[in-house]
Amino acid sequence: MERTQQIVSVLAICASILLAGMVIAYKPGMVTELTEFRFPTGVPPSLGVTGFTQVAATDTGSSPKTLSISGTGVVYVKANQATVTLGVYTEDKTASTAIDENAAIMTAVIAALKQLGFKDEDMQTTNYSVYPNYNWDIRQVIGYQVTNMIQVKIKDLTMVGPAIDAAASAGANRVDSIGFGITEATASAMKLQAYTTAIADAKAKSDVITSGLGIKIVGVQSVTENSYYPVAEYRSYDSAVSGSKASTPVLSGDLSVTVTLNIVYLIE
Repeated sequence: MERTQQIVSVLAICASILLAGMVIAYKPGMVTELTEFRFPTGVPPSLGVTGFTQVAATDTGSSPKTLSISGTGVVYVKANQATVTLGVYTEDKTASTAIDENAAIMTAVIAALKQLGFKDEDMQTTNYSVYPNYNWDIRQVIGYQVTNMIQVKIKDLTMVGPAIDAAASAGANRVDSIGFGITEATASAMKLQAYTTAIADAKAKSDVITSGLGIKIVGVQSVTENSYYPVAEYRSYDSAVSGSKASTPVLSGDLSVTVTLNIVYLIE
């Protein structure tokens, strides 16, 4: 038994000496001299080597060279339509009385506007509300307030002032705002002009960049429209002046139609 243990000990010592010799004799370039080297099953290569892969710019699979330019076109135009938001505010101790009074006044306002040539399709209700007036000191409802607001679309800007005056004379006591805009037909025409201006703006920028950097545009990869909008102008209106006998003056001013194009050029 003791002899067997001695043999095992001798074999273990020999194996240790052999392994140490292999480690000492190892050369860094040894693996590259082998015709094939495989990592043990279950061990990914990333745990056995370090390095990176670099794709050259001349790779046939690389993306094309591009130049992105943004061009903006703005066209100014006079407003040719307006919207006026006006209405009637009433209050009373009872809701029914406040509602009836409000309805009677609003009926007179609409009739006055129709006498000026406005039609039902030119007017629409934007807000109608009935709220209680609550007295927090005595903790009870002391009355009701009714608000009825309509929006009047005015295609002839010279009628904005007369429309406000007629509504006020008929009993309207709220004129919240006046908005100026352009018709769809005008917007479409101005949009095409803005497109032309935006393209010219992009071309001018690209000419400066390409000549300065010594590059050449060989095509267009894509064109996208970033934004287009007519800027409407809204103004608050002081209803206190509505009761004056003088005609209400209203000035519209200019509006703008803007187009922004993002153009991606192909270059070489």
